[in-house]
Amino acid sequence: MAKLELNKLPPNVLGTPQKAGLHSDGGGLYLVVDKSGAKRWAFVFRWDGKRSEMGLGGAQKVSLSRARSLAATARDNLGEGLNPIEVRKADQEIPTFGTMADEVVKSLSPSWRNAKHKAQWEMTLTEHAKALRTRRVNEINTQHVLDVLKPLADRAETAARLRGRIERVLDAARAKGHIRGPWANPAAWKGNLAHLLPGRGKLSRGHHKALPFVDVPAFLVELRSRDAMAALALEFAILTAARTSEVLAATWGEVDLKGKIWTVPAGRMKAAKEHRVPLSPAAIAILTKVGEAKTGELIFPGPAPKKRKDRDKERPLSTNAFRALLGRMEVDTTPHGFRSSFRDWCGEASTFPRELAEQALAHVVGDDTERAYRRGDALERRRKMMEAWANYCAKPSGSNITNFGKRRAS
Repeated sequence: MAKLELNKLPPNVLGTPQKAGLHSDGGGLYLVVDKSGAKRWAFVFRWDGKRSEMGLGGAQKVSLSRARSLAATARDNLGEGLNPIEVRKADQEIPTFGTMADEVVKSLSPSWRNAKHKAQWEMTLTEHAKALRTRRVNEINTQHVLDVLKPLADRAETAARLRGRIERVLDAARAKGHIRGPWANPAAWKGNLAHLLPGRGKLSRGHHKALPFVDVPAFLVELRSRDAMAALALEFAILTAARTSEVLAATWGEVDLKGKIWTVPAGRMKAAKEHRVPLSPAAIAILTKVGEAKTGELIFPGPAPKKRKDRDKERPLSTNAFRALLGRMEVDTTPHGFRSSFRDWCGEASTFPRELAEQALAHVVGDDTERAYRRGDALERRRKMMEAWANYCAKPSGSNITNFGKRRAS
């Protein structure tokens, strides 16, 4: 068998004038020059005894090295008894990771207990895996997965969940036939990422970095100087001792301004139980300010989508909005840590009982029997506590307000 002659064209072939016609590079690859001088690449082959031509793109967009790579792939297809044109058509029908991820979330939604699970999956596969969404599922490799996981190195739980969800999406793509041939899931942990990333380790729940409660008033002075929706939302979270997810998804329909109550539905609560939050005058003031520019149902909406067709779709603030804000303020704490600040204030600087503080945090308190006898939620007693907390937060006496941005939480 004669040796296949390849790479016949000179490296500068695209930068020099060429006569109209076909200029062979060998192995079926041709540079086609039209009478106008326009150049394009083509792969010429025989299929079922007939001459076939597959365009590989214009020379302005496809380099010589890229054209050679595409031609090599086409020759491999022929060697496997496949028509390169048909293979390309099939590849073009392969969905992107984003399309497949949305499909998986939709198919799994009926099995989830509440909308919170769906929101978490959508957030991680949209925000954290953003770099993967435009890639076709059969093109994703281990390095691509590593690139989206490494930025979350200091957030082991989030990284672990994201990796598992990426693995689930790619497994679904394989099951649907979008990924063919010998294949190992690039997001798999065992035998793969376990050798490239540090172990997840045991989670230390309840040990989020927290600001000492004595520094919270000074922090709020600095926070209130920032004119941003994220700053208002974070202040509201601090004054209500609520979780980030509860605040970001809050809607006007959940708030009774006259009764000064915010009712978070069970579907958005960690304990799957409705939670009533008494609103202090300071918290009401934030809602009043935000309400002046109300455009939809979300209390704290995120920026309007850039695409015109999506501008009527309301989106909440990103779950990373608070972390980004704290980073810009150079404060080494976490959004969740402010709940600990509140809890420490209750225990060390107030006379409110432990049970009341735990109810404010929507924690499960006591055994089944004790909870059965405690049918109320002590709303009015908690109202006094939340107003005392808001009053404390409004008095930054003894704190270094001016240089707070340079301080670090202990």
